[in-house]
Amino acid sequence: MINYKKITIFIHLYILKNKKNLILNMPTNIKNLKISKKTILIFGITGQDGSLLAKEYLNKNFKVFGVITSKIFSPINLDKLNILEKVKLFHCANIDKLDIELLVRKTQCSIIYLLSGISSVKKSETYKHETILSNNLILIEVLEFIRVNNLKDIKIFNASSGEIFGDNVGKNNEDSPLNPLSYYALAKSISLEICRSYRVQFKLKIYNGILFNHESHLRPKTYVIKKIINGVDNISNKKIKKLTLGNTNVYRDWGWAPEYVKIIYKIISKTKPDDYIIATGKTTKLDHLLTKVFNHYKLKKKDYLEKSNSLKRILEPVRIAANIQKLKKKIKYVPKISVNHIISMMIENKIK
Repeated sequence: MINYKKITIFIHLYILKNKKNLILNMPTNIKNLKISKKTILIFGITGQDGSLLAKEYLNKNFKVFGVITSKIFSPINLDKLNILEKVKLFHCANIDKLDIELLVRKTQCSIIYLLSGISSVKKSETYKHETILSNNLILIEVLEFIRVNNLKDIKIFNASSGEIFGDNVGKNNEDSPLNPLSYYALAKSISLEICRSYRVQFKLKIYNGILFNHESHLRPKTYVIKKIINGVDNISNKKIKKLTLGNTNVYRDWGWAPEYVKIIYKIISKTKPDDYIIATGKTTKLDHLLTKVFNHYKLKKKDYLEKSNSLKRILEPVRIAANIQKLKKKIKYVPKISVNHIISMMIENKIK
């Protein structure tokens, strides 16, 4: 089992020791900075959630600025949503203190969304070091900038994951013990604890959104639901002969990403800074969804499915379940779109 508490301390010290131009030594020189209540800044804007959040805020007449943090990127999601020309993008592959100051000065943002970093569990098994750092370096830079310059009116939303709970028994709530079983889950556990620490110690307005699986047509093809739909569609069109997957006997809580960004908006605009699980409260077996996709294409799953041990995760929780009572109580809303409807919508989008 990964000891996330020890590694959280280590990563914090590592960052403090190794970042040559860390914000800790930065002079406080932006006391008179004006904050615009209708402006947001999104790190990781080209991903599924970043793009959907951008659209949500544009629809509410916000100015939306985005930061692209990877050296190789594509704005295809923004283009698909017809908002590429409506957002202002900054490309900063290696964020430092000057970048943070420039971004905050130029945007005058009232909300910062931290969505960047490696987000694939499977990829994190290969890129362990990069996964931990990509999910935490920018986070530390931003939090330190806000703390040092006393910009406590700026709200910060950190995207965490239901993976942080690992194989805990029963439904997890915001106070459930963290039990990361992958380096992606470890990275998200670290960022969650760092945000909690800054919120308590320095009274910063930090929200942790613990998002369980959420899908849309904007998901990359490597994500399992998209992979299944694309694979079965290709089998139907005689492009491939088999669909190869790892373990399909797992239970997850799947939601609709466009609905989740609306929930995020409600949380950050109507509640006090805290941790919030964002999920449906219902788990579904992956194999059930796999069968549903094959049935839609009128194909027999047993004739086209292959299992590969190489695609199985080293440590994989059988079930990760969510308790969403806090979400119900605080924003009086819970996700309404079922996973079966999600699959139907994604298949329909693929066929188009």
